[in-house]
Amino acid sequence: MFEAANMRTNSTIIILLMMTVILSVLPERGYAEDRPEALPVGFRFIGNYQLSSKLRVEKGVSTPVVISPLHYQVYSDGIDVRLYCWASDKESYTAYEIYRSDGIGVPHRSGEIDWVAGVQAYSTKGGMIRQVSVTRNSLTMVKMPPRSYRVIITRAVAAHKTPASTSVNVQTDKVRQ
Repeated sequence: MFEAANMRTNSTIIILLMMTVILSVLPERGYAEDRPEALPVGFRFIGNYQLSSKLRVEKGVSTPVVISPLHYQVYSDGIDVRLYCWASDKESYTAYEIYRSDGIGVPHRSGEIDWVAGVQAYSTKGGMIRQVSVTRNSLTMVKMPPRSYRVIITRAVAAHKTPASTSVNVQTDKVRQ
């Protein structure tokens, strides 16, 4: 009896490993022409995001910051997250190290918190502490400059490119009431 259960478990593990290998070689979703040239092999497309708001928090007071239309592309290899942004036709990215990949808590107006698929990652490049939370529908960045009491919170929502053009359709978060 135990031998049959053990054999079934081994078969399940082998099938799962085979599926993982097959999925890892399938083409990634997204648009190949948009893939950054210097992106290492193994990084998969997570999504496109459009900047929706930016706040500066100082001494307990939040102040909206004027924003220009920015678009982000997010890629991950399961260890790191790369957040690409194009400004003045120049490609740049910030690399974040994933520290949580078991989901993100999303609050509702009712006060409940749902757990949704997503990752949290951090970076300390240039002495600035940066944290990013990425889900299918949103991206939230928190920056804490060195020797400062100021915190900058940037929020972006999922944007889906249309194949015929570079226009972007924005998907807003759905909040349960």
